[in-house]
Amino acid sequence: MAENSESSRHPRYIVEEIHGNVLYTSDIEVLNISVDGAAIETARRLEVNREYTFRINYKDLSLSLKGNVVWALLTTRLKKDSQASVPVYRAGVKFTDVLSEKAEALLTFIEENSEKKTVTRPGGIRFNIANAKNITIDFPRKYCVKKISLSGMLVETEYPLSLNEQYDIELFLNGDAIAIVGRVAYCRKIDDAHLLQYEIGIEFVALTDSDKELLQHFIGTIEDE
Repeated sequence: MAENSESSRHPRYIVEEIHGNVLYTSDIEVLNISVDGAAIETARRLEVNREYTFRINYKDLSLSLKGNVVWALLTTRLKKDSQASVPVYRAGVKFTDVLSEKAEALLTFIEENSEKKTVTRPGGIRFNIANAKNITIDFPRKYCVKKISLSGMLVETEYPLSLNEQYDIELFLNGDAIAIVGRVAYCRKIDDAHLLQYEIGIEFVALTDSDKELLQHFIGTIEDE
């Protein structure tokens, strides 16, 4: 069913069973790293065999790397300035898209930040780095789509998003994962005594041409129903 409004650039369609992830950036502790992969520590669980995006921001370098989690385990460590232990997750990551240019940029970062201590792995030597805080990870948070158009969507989530902020978003349509840069147009808490839910309006800011075609095809199937 299509809806039109003066504030909407395209007809909006009510949908069911359409989901996706909002990717939000979180700090990680990098235990060691090489051009092939890294051992990391996070406060949140990582799923084995799932691909995550890692970002390195250092001086003029802004590098985005895809990495597949090959192992993960729950452990503990002592809090800083305290003897209390806290649960943390450690994981081994294999980088999956380190092509020549990215490999050179990553190698430069490692060379400029590596400490003398190294770790020998079956795949080669990994380095401890001094500026581990320059590396972050994009964690997925799920949402459910209630309405969608070519220019945006209305979703429900269990968490608020910052108004006017832009997020990297995954949208799953017919087995395809569409990558979107979306702006939060509004965020409203839903009154429900049993569930903590938020209704969020997202404006599509950027999609690749191929992802735009997938979205157009999906909406076309709704129009034909």
